[in-house]
Amino acid sequence: MTPYRAVIGLAGHVDHGKTQLIKALTGITTARAHEQAIGMTQDLGFAHFDDGQGNTIGVIDVPGHERYIRNMVAGLWSLDLVLLVIAADEGWMPMTGDHLRLLKAMGVPRLLVCINKCDLISPDELLLLEESLLERVMDESGMVPDIVSVSAKTGANMAALHAAIVRQLGDMAEHHAPREQAAPRLYVDRVFTANGTGTVLTGTLQQGSLKVGDKLRLYPADREVQVRSLQAYHQSVDEIGAVCRVAVGLKKVPHKEVARGHCLTSTGGQCEAATHLIVRLNEVGGSIREQRNREVEIALGSWHGRARFVPIKDTRLARLIFASPIPCFFGQPLAIIRHGSSELLHGARIVWCGDIHPARRKALHALLGELPDDLERYNPAALQLGLNGYVLASRFDQQPEQVTPLGDWLLDSCWLAQNRDQLLATLASEPLSAAELATRFGIALPVIQALLQQLKSEQLVRLHHDKWQPGSGESEDDLGEEAQLVLKVVRDQGKEGYEPGKLGPGGVALDPFITQKLPTALQQGLQQKGALQKQLRNLARLKYLVQLDGPIYYDAELYNQMVAAVLAGQQVGDLIDMASLKEITGLSRKYAIPFCLRMEMDGWVRREENERRVLRLPATQDELELA
Repeated sequence: MTPYRAVIGLAGHVDHGKTQLIKALTGITTARAHEQAIGMTQDLGFAHFDDGQGNTIGVIDVPGHERYIRNMVAGLWSLDLVLLVIAADEGWMPMTGDHLRLLKAMGVPRLLVCINKCDLISPDELLLLEESLLERVMDESGMVPDIVSVSAKTGANMAALHAAIVRQLGDMAEHHAPREQAAPRLYVDRVFTANGTGTVLTGTLQQGSLKVGDKLRLYPADREVQVRSLQAYHQSVDEIGAVCRVAVGLKKVPHKEVARGHCLTSTGGQCEAATHLIVRLNEVGGSIREQRNREVEIALGSWHGRARFVPIKDTRLARLIFASPIPCFFGQPLAIIRHGSSELLHGARIVWCGDIHPARRKALHALLGELPDDLERYNPAALQLGLNGYVLASRFDQQPEQVTPLGDWLLDSCWLAQNRDQLLATLASEPLSAAELATRFGIALPVIQALLQQLKSEQLVRLHHDKWQPGSGESEDDLGEEAQLVLKVVRDQGKEGYEPGKLGPGGVALDPFITQKLPTALQQGLQQKGALQKQLRNLARLKYLVQLDGPIYYDAELYNQMVAAVLAGQQVGDLIDMASLKEITGLSRKYAIPFCLRMEMDGWVRREENERRVLRLPATQDELELA
């Protein structure tokens, strides 16, 4: 049989013998000294045992007292099996039911009822108790569990309990490989500082694998961390796979920046840090209306805290609003608990992470209402595609139907046709930058840029002066990175123009001012002899720049605007004196004379002593640009 690892937990009413049962099962005492002194588990305890077939089974002891229900829930999220422990002499207790409902809400897949202290009642009483407990568990959870009666104190029937656990976990082997191949996911349940290691966090590695040196993401901060050391079941390891209790030492991460409820995963782990969630309630209780917009407690992973609960009318959905971001995943189970008590209000699954604009909520709620009951195999990227009309292609292993690939994106074909037409109509009335279009249409900037490139390839739009406009021809985004930066620096100079070697701000020459903004490889390219001048001449040839005597380079559009201003209101044959020309253009004599010479070269005017005679007028702006 393929080896596997699993983690199980023990839940149940206080003083029903969970800690003693773990000692009998594993030989490990999970209770800390102060817990032993008061006879009550207050926080999570950890142990492990070998199932006799080479598989390591981790064990989590969760507190039974209502006062520590928050710690109890933190231990449930990752379990493959829960032993619901019930003392034979006390039977079903209030916290037994609370624990059962919570473990179902948290998505625990397997349940085993363990009657402890069976030595305290007669065999006939035990038989009746087994029957009544089986019926009650089935009624309250819908699960049909195995029941094993033991005495942790005397050791009676412990071998049968061991066998029942191994039998329940028998199908773990077939799911083991896919879980190890998934992105790592570990919710933190303890954080401490160890000498020589630094910050250490512990938790259950529910899926994926970890190895020393791995670079991971820690949420909700979404910061990169690196694994310094790994320890599993008191053994140092270089690599470990799911499912396993593990201690992870992190490099250069302050202890105060990690807490219970944080999540360790990879960049591709699809974890989100969100202050707003939409959840689908497993069962809608009769008290849902009275809880509208009220504060509740949420247990999610090993995180526990408060949220505002807002049911969504006529649906099984509710919004949860948190004071600060929490790490979460699509499809993740959570428990909604009445604030200040241990009463489970609802079990739920996350179906949307993040806030949504009020205007789009109705459309999102409709999509969420169509989700399948089983979310395990549903790709949440389909929601993004349905809501936005586009999604990253990398989010799908297999391309869905009725989509059009475009660069890194998949676009809904109907959405694409509609937005292409609207985009072209908008640009026909007003040239806009890609960022302005993204804001106006409410579309992600990379998608707008991909759409514009597609339209440009069809010669329907071009980029001019950082604005997209209809038409074909030269498009500024086709220029190389060097040329685009040179063009920007010239434009930034305005009417002062750009002169090679000219001093800029702080007396620094503009030539190095350009190159210092470039990556090293491009800096070297522009610093080569004549490279900058070559870029300037090429931009002038492409009519992005106009070269005046000096040489002085002007942005072509600025030059054309000044020419139009000079010729405005003139007739062919009119004379323009230099004083008027300088007043109209706002140029000093240093720049006015080279400007006039360029107008003469372009055939707009002819010099007659100190004046210029108008030779022709532009019929249209296009004629001015083509001159």
